[in-house]
Amino acid sequence: MNQIVKDFGPDVLGTPADVLLADVAIRVQLSRTDHDKAETRYHAINDWLDREGSALRGLVQLLYPQGSMAIGATIASKLRTDEFDIDLVTELALASNTAPQTVLDLLYGSIRGERGSRYFAMTERRTRCVTVHYADDMHLDVTPAILAPEYRPKTSRIFHHRPGDPQEPARSLWANPWGFAEWFKARTPLDHVFSKAYAVRAGTWDRLMMEKADAAPVPAQQDADEKSKAVIVLQLLKRWRNVRYDKRTGVRRPPSVMMAKLIADAANQTRTLSEELLLQAQHMHEVLLAAHRVGRQVHVANPVCDADILTDRWPETLDQQALFLRDLEDLIIKAARLHGECGLDEMRAIMADLFGENPTGDVFKSFNEQMGSRVALGQSSSQRGTGRFDLGKAAVVAPATASRPGQPSPARPHTFFGTRRE
Repeated sequence: MNQIVKDFGPDVLGTPADVLLADVAIRVQLSRTDHDKAETRYHAINDWLDREGSALRGLVQLLYPQGSMAIGATIASKLRTDEFDIDLVTELALASNTAPQTVLDLLYGSIRGERGSRYFAMTERRTRCVTVHYADDMHLDVTPAILAPEYRPKTSRIFHHRPGDPQEPARSLWANPWGFAEWFKARTPLDHVFSKAYAVRAGTWDRLMMEKADAAPVPAQQDADEKSKAVIVLQLLKRWRNVRYDKRTGVRRPPSVMMAKLIADAANQTRTLSEELLLQAQHMHEVLLAAHRVGRQVHVANPVCDADILTDRWPETLDQQALFLRDLEDLIIKAARLHGECGLDEMRAIMADLFGENPTGDVFKSFNEQMGSRVALGQSSSQRGTGRFDLGKAAVVAPATASRPGQPSPARPHTFFGTRRE
């Protein structure tokens, strides 16, 4: 396999830890192919809501991505399969006093449609959104909103109603996911040298995956893959959180949007990816610990809408908060080792524990094979027992090439509209 050749300088993916962390993030993020598929699907949902016979025909003002999709931080939500959650908001031209149950039921009925129609067997009514499930490990969560034009642009009401539970009161909540995404992106600007280096690796990964699937190659879209260190660390921390909570039953996970807010608050202070991971883990721990020490649950609000509480459903108890604090303490110790000079064996064990065996095994296997070849050819050198490698001024090893877990080869036929995944 050809190597990626570029002079990125000494501080850009210049250590094994930085290279391997970048490759794990690439391994678990939404690929360019899946991103394009998600866009096709949410445009199809928008058209479907406005079809003849839909209860919302003429009432959909705008449908747009929110959360991770809006800021480029979407990762696989499951450990054993690459299942992606795509979060959308649909602005509806309904009266501001429309009951929460009515709004959610209208959206559910309009997407589901009549028996035998496109989305009928794929649609699920949930507490704050309607979910459309696809057969290829992707689902769209569509949250209905009613715009409040008297407030800051894009401030809206969203709705909470749990079907089948009359004991839980229905309510509307203030939200501004559009404004939050714009604030986050402004707080996490690109370091262009670093971001281009990462984009080259991400683009190469996408092309390799398409070749493995025996499909048409993905056109080079480097700009679309450029990300700041803060965004990449957000992806890594979400993956780490998912690993920690995978086998914890009945415990809600810390929300991604809270993590995004805290990461944006501490961004733009580091030079390397491993340093960014350590700093962000420490900052998140400090914020939660400050609340915990005085017996309070952490409170994080949307910086562009004070009434939009990003921690309104987590933590439910101080015990849940204490559990996550212990997780963060363990992460800080291990991130410090990665940022230091631990050997590759220890580095692999740490990253497998933090991010799971599947992505870690892939990237270490590829790294070891390529570095072994480069050392043998005199293009790189290593210091035995440490994590130090001279990666070579004019070359950076290519990303891991193993296929995604559960991904068949050759590719099976599919449709963009999909079917219900059983």
